[in-house]
Amino acid sequence: MSISRFSYLAAVSAAASSLVAGEPPIPPCEHPRLYLRAAHAAQLAARLNDPVLRPVVQQLQKIAKRSPQFKVEWDALHYLVTKNRTLGRATIEVTLPLLQKCELPDQQDACRYTGRMMVTGAIVYDWCHALLSDAEKHAFIKELVRLAKTQECGYPPTRQGSVTGHASEAMIMRDMISAGIAIYDEFPEMYRLAAGRFFREHLPARNWFYNGHAYHQGSSYGPYRFGWDTFPLFIFDRLGFGNVYNPEQRFVPYLWVYSTRPDGQRMRAGDTEAEGRGNAWSTGIGTLLTASYYRDGVLLSHFLQHGGVREGTEIFEFLWRDTTLQPKPIESLPLTRYFGSPFGWMIARTSWGKDAVIAEMKINEYNFTNHQHMDAGAFQIYYQGPQAIDSGRYQGSSGKYGSPHCRNYYWRTIAHNALLIYDPKEEFGSGYGNDGGQRLPGGRKEPRTIEQLLDPQNGYRTGEVLAHGSGDDFAFLQGDITAAYSRKVKQVIRSFLFLNLRNDRTPVALIVFDRVVSANPAFKKFWLLHTLEEPQIKGASASADRLTLDVLLPTAGNAALEKVGGPGKEFWVFGANYENDPVERKSGRKKAAGDSAQSNGWRVEVSPKKAAEEDLFLAVMQLGERLPVTLIEAADRVGCEIANRRVLFYRDGRPNNQPVVSR
Repeated sequence: MSISRFSYLAAVSAAASSLVAGEPPIPPCEHPRLYLRAAHAAQLAARLNDPVLRPVVQQLQKIAKRSPQFKVEWDALHYLVTKNRTLGRATIEVTLPLLQKCELPDQQDACRYTGRMMVTGAIVYDWCHALLSDAEKHAFIKELVRLAKTQECGYPPTRQGSVTGHASEAMIMRDMISAGIAIYDEFPEMYRLAAGRFFREHLPARNWFYNGHAYHQGSSYGPYRFGWDTFPLFIFDRLGFGNVYNPEQRFVPYLWVYSTRPDGQRMRAGDTEAEGRGNAWSTGIGTLLTASYYRDGVLLSHFLQHGGVREGTEIFEFLWRDTTLQPKPIESLPLTRYFGSPFGWMIARTSWGKDAVIAEMKINEYNFTNHQHMDAGAFQIYYQGPQAIDSGRYQGSSGKYGSPHCRNYYWRTIAHNALLIYDPKEEFGSGYGNDGGQRLPGGRKEPRTIEQLLDPQNGYRTGEVLAHGSGDDFAFLQGDITAAYSRKVKQVIRSFLFLNLRNDRTPVALIVFDRVVSANPAFKKFWLLHTLEEPQIKGASASADRLTLDVLLPTAGNAALEKVGGPGKEFWVFGANYENDPVERKSGRKKAAGDSAQSNGWRVEVSPKKAAEEDLFLAVMQLGERLPVTLIEAADRVGCEIANRRVLFYRDGRPNNQPVVSR
């Protein structure tokens, strides 16, 4: 059939024409080519009987019985196995009305539903291609274009960002590219537009930040968004183009391996969906597909322990899972991992067991916005429960994206174990109050491209790692986070030292040293520690649950410690409480304490009593029983002694790469 048959659909607008520059690789002129080729199709019968895939097959059979949409995909797969023309024709005849009846539902993120229907249409079109009439091809293409126009990115797909945001999820990287591959011979426009944007915008951004072996969208959205990244990995590989990504992609899921707590949840990061206590948090299909593609047994182990895929993605596990890959024990990994530029994060653990202490330390060389918070320099600690926490809540009556609670508390520096420098006249923009914290990178607008992210004028650069290292008993991270703040500061340097004391009663000490130089001595500085339990303050020390804090600098005569929290002050920001409450059940009752959200906590604020341009903060946190801590001052260095260990930092924040000289 000639392309002219679809001329009324193929009239490419000026916007579409601008996207076509820089053609993506051309799909092979054969079917099937979507998600698999003829050689892969020949293996389907064996995969249907593979014991590793038996649970997946059973789930596919189960959902096919209750969903006409997933039944036609299941039937199309069996057509590839049996070549039964009657089955193939019946599948086509059922699928087309499903597409024609599909409309945006009245629900949040509705285009995810119509996008997934595009995948169903693409599967049937490609896998049953030999049985389609010209009229049916025309009808399928018409519906696929109609459904593409329901997507938030638009069709042509010109809207939203390619670094983060909804256009960095399924709508381009799976749905439009899949449909475009299926109909390419008859209607090449959709593939050229969707794949063209992917290769020009999505791919360069990911190939840049994959070098940091992490993902920027937090503990809930990070695994979710990364999962969509793995679809082009297999889609283009199965087309015969190999790995289009930077192979450092393989190491991104290690962020979730290291941040997983003994209770199965992850250390909080960014916008986090609360889940029930006792439930292991899934990393979704992305970890499984990464493990399968790169043959990584450690990632397979993590998926098996914290696995499970969303309904509607089981068919991809069936098609792409490497059933010959064997799990490798997570315990074989080092206890500390550094996640490099553009992140500058470190996670240190004492073990992989149930009593592990886990500390997360962040510099944030870049802030990608969207679900990432303004938390450069933040830390968290877990030991038999959350000890030093990220505060606030993404869900609740006032916790939705963009709510007053998010804009003024949850997203902001004040909700994290970080530093505030309070200029009472500072303005952050419409809808954002003054929390004394870090500025809004890019005005908190999502960068469309990697070029926008890297442009210094847009302000997404927020820090620089100065030094990092680790050994059997320590992990060290130091960074300059001056750029995370406005001109109210001249310099902010934060250093972390995690000490594994190998003591059952006091397993860890985390030492944090800061040099803060403000533009005005009158700007008050705050060092923050958030806890779930109410802290008890005594002089220059505080304690909550299993954590104790000793403030060595400012010295006792100059250090003011205050606790903030409790009823009416749970989310307190300089005179205002940005309330939020737990999600309510359908019955209308508030959610019970079994909810895993770490929201209504407390914080300790440490401030110098005397106004000064430069202030040093030296804080020692211990887990378990408190050991004696002594301040050490040695000429141009300052530090402490704890458990027969002496720790010294340069007063001016320089990296510690020279021997100590007594004077």
